[in-house]
Amino acid sequence: MSGADAGERQSAAASTHPLAYVRRRHGWSYQDLARVIADNARILGVPMAARREKVWRWEHWGVVPEADSQRALARALGIPSRELELRPWPRWLPAHGGMPDGLPWTVEGSFTALTALLDNGASDPRGFPIADEQALLDAIADWDAAGAEGTTGAAGSAGSGGAAGAMGSMGSRAVDKKAGSPSAAAGRGSASAAMAERWDEPVPGTRSGRVPRQASAAAAFRDDAVDKAVAAAVVDGPVIDWLEAGVLGLRKLDDRLGGAAVRHRVEADLRMVRGLLHRGQHERAHGARLLRVAADLAQLGGWAATDTGRLGAAQRHYLTGLRLAHSAGDRPLAVALWGGLALHAVIAGQPRDAVAAAEAGVRAAGGTPPAVRALAASRLSRAHAAVGADGASRRAVSEAERQLDLAERESGPSWLYWFDAAELAAQTGQSLLDLGHAHEARPLLEQALAMQDASYVRDRCLYSARAATARALTGDLEGARTLGREAARLSRHCGSPRIADTLDALKVRLDATR
Repeated sequence: MSGADAGERQSAAASTHPLAYVRRRHGWSYQDLARVIADNARILGVPMAARREKVWRWEHWGVVPEADSQRALARALGIPSRELELRPWPRWLPAHGGMPDGLPWTVEGSFTALTALLDNGASDPRGFPIADEQALLDAIADWDAAGAEGTTGAAGSAGSGGAAGAMGSMGSRAVDKKAGSPSAAAGRGSASAAMAERWDEPVPGTRSGRVPRQASAAAAFRDDAVDKAVAAAVVDGPVIDWLEAGVLGLRKLDDRLGGAAVRHRVEADLRMVRGLLHRGQHERAHGARLLRVAADLAQLGGWAATDTGRLGAAQRHYLTGLRLAHSAGDRPLAVALWGGLALHAVIAGQPRDAVAAAEAGVRAAGGTPPAVRALAASRLSRAHAAVGADGASRRAVSEAERQLDLAERESGPSWLYWFDAAELAAQTGQSLLDLGHAHEARPLLEQALAMQDASYVRDRCLYSARAATARALTGDLEGARTLGREAARLSRHCGSPRIADTLDALKVRLDATR
């Protein structure tokens, strides 16, 4: 392979544009795709040169292809021309199969979304595209409108028939994506500073509407993925106790071994819970608990996918988890899911999306335990730091510290065991690094390392690398190398591409100073 070819393939693997996914799936280079488009354009009666440079610009510079090129590409992919009018570029590209659109926020809608996630999420390659910002805004509007209708109705109406019983009574309720939600109205520059005054308020009300119902849950589960033995099992209190304990155990394995070690186990457990929900012969309380377990697993799956660089899969896990948490009536878990989406957007280099998701988490956190509100504030701080909003980031940190102090007198959810003073110090230090304040970040990152539980191997590795970066930026190169060696030693014990990327960046920085 020539140097140019190798560079092109490396660039293609790094791109998360939907067009990059389409090319990788078909095995096309930039030049291959240019020829395919030119050939189909000639069939449509439009002469066109096969220039690889224009494909590069579409994928890397955000250039929108001219109408003739889009029509030719749609013809090559078998996409009806009307899709180009209904969904502007690049939304019509066949790259978001795991995110069904227009589902009602009901138990039935949650089942359909979970099935789509499990059918499409397992084979996600690194680089599967992230949904565009309008899709995230739509999800935020849906969430706000669904929350205005109440968070307990879907799971609570299951009755003796469990979750399956809820589908008959709740299937017609849905929400309108354009129903005047706070997020849609406020846009990207909403008044985050005012949010600190609303931490204890409930989710604000909005108007509700309707979206089309999609395939029923019964149809969604007519596939070989559902284990018949699981579907026939008896679901009682001890079974759900074991499932809940299993998710907590997986979280602690992730702390020690990283997302790569637990990703496939999370998927397997999600399939098992889906089979139990499908049966539907359980008590109302058990149905709600099963939905909560599914949401918890989806949140962990989103984090594991983020940690392993599968950012498209991570986003779909989080968005599916939000539906499940809504159906279970679990707002604290929904806050964690919004926080996961916010951190995911920071890592993916989409800071405006990070702010939008973090603000949705703040709204959802109203009335939740202080530890949950502290988590929401911490994620908002990271999001504001990513867009360079220094003052807003610091205000959010102050709120997180205040809520974490309150949390000492009121325990939070068991799954939030990891969010403590050490974690907040580490997140605050990273925010300050993102803002360019290495001198302020350095003591906080080193304080986090001194306080953090030694069993959190993956996080200690990551924070050692960040502390090394802070030392390098403040002129302590020998200290940076010492911390870098410690991070490299810890990295051998956990599988996390995110850590590898961080260590690579640190090495480049230190090598440049030799």
